[in-house]
Amino acid sequence: MSFSTNLRYALRQVRENPGFFALTVAALALGIGANTAIFSAVEAVLLKPLPYNHPEQLVMVWEDASFIGFAFNTPAPANYVDWKAQNQVFTDMAARRASSMSLTGDGAPEELYGQRVTPNFFDVLGVQPAVGRVFTAEEDKAKEQVVLLSYNLWLRRFGGDKSIVGRPILLNGVATKVLGVMPKGFFFRERNVDYWTPLSFTPERWAQRDNHFLNVVARMKQGVTRERAQKDMDTIAARLQQQYPVSNAKQGVVVVPMQEDFAGDARNGILVLQVASVFVLLIACSNLANLLLARSTGRRREIAVRLALGASRGQIGGQLLTESLLLSVAGGALGLGVGRACWIAFGKLVPAQVGEGGFQIDGQVLLFTLGISIAAGLLFGLAPALRATDLSLHDALKEGARSGESRGGLRLRDGLVVGQFALAFALLAAAGLMIQTMWNLRKVDVGFRTEHLLTMAVPLPETKYNDKEKLRNFFSEVIADVRALPGVKGAGFASDAPFTTSGDTSGYVVEGEPPLMPGEVNDALYREVTPGYLETIGATLREGRLLEEGDREAGLLVVVVNEFFAKRHWPGRSAIGKRVRFDDKDEPWRVVTGVVQDIRERGLLLEMKPAIYVPIGQVKPGSYSNLVVRTAMEPSSAIKAVESAVWSVDAQQPVTLIRTMDQLMEEDVADRMRPMILLGVFAGLALLLACIGVYGVLAYAVAQRIREIGVRMALGAKPVDVTRMVLGRGMKLSAIGLLAGGALAAGLAVLLRSLLFGVTVMAPGIYAGTAAALILVAMAACVIPARRAARVDPAVALRNE
Repeated sequence: MSFSTNLRYALRQVRENPGFFALTVAALALGIGANTAIFSAVEAVLLKPLPYNHPEQLVMVWEDASFIGFAFNTPAPANYVDWKAQNQVFTDMAARRASSMSLTGDGAPEELYGQRVTPNFFDVLGVQPAVGRVFTAEEDKAKEQVVLLSYNLWLRRFGGDKSIVGRPILLNGVATKVLGVMPKGFFFRERNVDYWTPLSFTPERWAQRDNHFLNVVARMKQGVTRERAQKDMDTIAARLQQQYPVSNAKQGVVVVPMQEDFAGDARNGILVLQVASVFVLLIACSNLANLLLARSTGRRREIAVRLALGASRGQIGGQLLTESLLLSVAGGALGLGVGRACWIAFGKLVPAQVGEGGFQIDGQVLLFTLGISIAAGLLFGLAPALRATDLSLHDALKEGARSGESRGGLRLRDGLVVGQFALAFALLAAAGLMIQTMWNLRKVDVGFRTEHLLTMAVPLPETKYNDKEKLRNFFSEVIADVRALPGVKGAGFASDAPFTTSGDTSGYVVEGEPPLMPGEVNDALYREVTPGYLETIGATLREGRLLEEGDREAGLLVVVVNEFFAKRHWPGRSAIGKRVRFDDKDEPWRVVTGVVQDIRERGLLLEMKPAIYVPIGQVKPGSYSNLVVRTAMEPSSAIKAVESAVWSVDAQQPVTLIRTMDQLMEEDVADRMRPMILLGVFAGLALLLACIGVYGVLAYAVAQRIREIGVRMALGAKPVDVTRMVLGRGMKLSAIGLLAGGALAAGLAVLLRSLLFGVTVMAPGIYAGTAAALILVAMAACVIPARRAARVDPAVALRNE
């Protein structure tokens, strides 16, 4: 029998049983669609090549400063210079740092985000401009004002006009010559970059070892592996530790493939979700296999007739398998549409720096969908096809023969239910671990009041605000205007608001403490703040006073520190009146006037560090600052008024990165929240399917054993005995499934390890609670078949037989 004949017969079966096949295709479309959507995210993060020449040769090189809480620290310029000169494994290395500038002139003022890069940056990546050229080493050394535009900025602001190349634009009020436009889709680490300019460091800047702010990318030589590159960099790091013990004694190096580095924490979350979606599809296939087993039992006489007329068992099995494959392929085709809909939720799991194209049906996605559809068809169709042809012609054709199933068929059904419960247990346990993680994160005391806080970045151009008085005047005038707005309860500036950065630290010295050993440093978060800022965010004062308007350069130089700082250096003693100074020996001593409760400046996931808050009236404040506003109403409703207050002071000053504190906190835990939600959805679906499975098996078993139950009750068995028998079988299958699911759960939890917070991979409480919940649900699923069995009338059952 040819495949075309099998296909025609399968299509006829579809026409004769449209309801059954529609339900089956819909169930498969949901399972396959979810898998396709997750795979699209996997492809974007882990499989799709980055837009560079031979991206597999590119690596990111970081400093390992784990001893101060930065396992992947941004390198210092002098370390980069030594790495580049001494390595034996890279063809070249390039560096970049973040930048921002205001674009003015034609159109509204706009704050642009860019990157300052070494002249060889684009050569290392193997990318050239779509229009124009890159800047040269001579332009970098001469500090010429030149710029490369991103493709998006070129279209958005200049309408794709090629004549912009060679013309000047105003960046931070300075005429800057446009050299070229980078290709569409080009990015490095962030996609919202608008421009690239030369790094233009002085020799003195390149010699710095105590200022860490670069990103370093390197291209490995042909045939060099990551392991070899790491070994070579370890050798260089050891050499620098000996050569510069003060700055490098504990400084290591980490080499990370660029694709892995860009994926970040999203990698494990997406892999877990891919496994979870496969588990759900397996449970669905198990249910469909049970359904087809029941359907094939009803077709025993039809199959026996065909065998008696000369059809081989292989032909019958092939025809039944064709029906299953037709269902699965139809489910897969529909699943592509379902996958597009699922991407609305799943697509947010893709890191912004890797995937921005949305759900794309490319060759790999189509191949995956086809493969998983065929695999699903084989999974749920093969066993029923084999069982359907394993029958006795004499028994099947005999008039009035019983249509009951063999013991082998019953064992197969039981095995499918056990597998469903094992998979459901693994998913529920993983979801439980993530729920506990999010619960633990929600319980973390952030050290300030997060409600009704609005934040926005106000990066001031250094060419315009080129002295400390101009900066201070701008801050004070904006604060005064914002505080005067209706519904505003407080306002203040800080160099970094909580949850906006994990770094910006400074070394410091504590008066009276012995000198540090080579390689040891005191490292604290450094925050320049205006008076009233700590009050605005709701910081809790533990000792002393907060910063005040009178804290000026002419007066006593003061700082406020956090509790972590105070307990580290003055445990059991008052910190008030103690003195600290920053690493530079020319820095003056500053008196601690207050201690605040530890504030989660770096977010909920990173460890606490010492923190120092310095009044801007006693330092030259940085040009980049964050305005934080506390409102009496919904913070987002005050955005327009706050922007107007800023523009009333400087009409050309852009305001950017406008977010509420609640949004910042959500972004901080998004890599855990989204997997938790989707794992919960998958686990709930798996639980429902597993319950349907055990219910179906027991209901079918009761229907097949009506005569046996009638005989038992005729011989004296009581309804409670029959109920116990049916419940016992269901509980036995569930218990075996739980035991098998323990190993699956442990394996899935290992993938989750990097996402967990405050809970271990082997959390006995979660596993026990999950098992108890599954047992209760399984028992509920067994109740209806058990009650139906207990109500069997022996006389009716025996008479029907």
